[in-house]
Amino acid sequence: MGSICMRKIALILMLSLTMMVMVACGRTSSSTNRSSTSSMTSSLSSTQQTRDDTALNAERLTPEQTAALVLYYRDAHMPGANDYDYSADMENNDQGATVKIYDKGAVPWGEGPSTKTYPKDAKVLYTIKLTSKSDEDGERLNSTYYTIVGNKVYYANSSNGIRKTGVTLAEMVTYAKTHGEVNRVLKVAKNTKIIDMRGKVTLTDKDGLTTQQLGTLVALLKNSDWFKNGVQNGEMYYGTHYGYGEVADYQYVTTQGDPTSYIWFKRKGNDVTIKMIEPTENQSVAGAPMTTTHTTVTNLINNYYTSEEQQDEVNACADQLKVET
Repeated sequence: MGSICMRKIALILMLSLTMMVMVACGRTSSSTNRSSTSSMTSSLSSTQQTRDDTALNAERLTPEQTAALVLYYRDAHMPGANDYDYSADMENNDQGATVKIYDKGAVPWGEGPSTKTYPKDAKVLYTIKLTSKSDEDGERLNSTYYTIVGNKVYYANSSNGIRKTGVTLAEMVTYAKTHGEVNRVLKVAKNTKIIDMRGKVTLTDKDGLTTQQLGTLVALLKNSDWFKNGVQNGEMYYGTHYGYGEVADYQYVTTQGDPTSYIWFKRKGNDVTIKMIEPTENQSVAGAPMTTTHTTVTNLINNYYTSEEQQDEVNACADQLKVET
């Protein structure tokens, strides 16, 4: 009887030991699997980072990569960068940018530095602006401008001017890699469009307001629906010198129809003279006199070019005007 009890106790102990071993093995296997999965994820992330780092090479940067790199680097070195991730919008889905290249002496109003203190030997100004932005107003910086002289980049400072000291592209690339943000640069560069505006911009005065911008502002004042429809349909043109009659030395916007399809304007300092032909119901176009009105650049700016939304609209319309040949 005692022998039977002893055998039962021994069997129970063996079963208990077997179960403990199985549980321990299961835990070890689960831990090993988690460790393996974590290691694999880390490896994939590391591999992607290595690929990104390799793709951003200071010796082989494309113009698109250079622009995106400058935007990222500038954002990271602006006052407040320790508190705000200014370049976070570079991570947005399908993010891209538009880069414009201007002769430094023909940069449109609002596109470049208000203080025209370019470094010696600078010839052009580059601007970059992201195509989409978040609602984090003030916590994101989605545009900038810069020039390149030799092997150094001189980018926008915090006072609407240009930094006096330059940074090499190699330094910028190293900084992006060190901070693990190469992907931001490459993501934006992939969807960046470059527009060369050199030789295509005429200024109305030293403040930088272009013929296209002033023509847009005047047209918004005088007949905004007509103007916007013309732009949308690709039928709006501009000219810098009409050539004959009392408006011979006037600039203008037009849909190239009869004389009623023209708005002529001429700037002298802050004053803008506007001429149009506006026949009444009982007048023919040929018999209608030319009307003259006046406004000021200040008035146009205050009414149509103050908010960022207004500036974007005016600049977008101005960019779509076709030169009349």
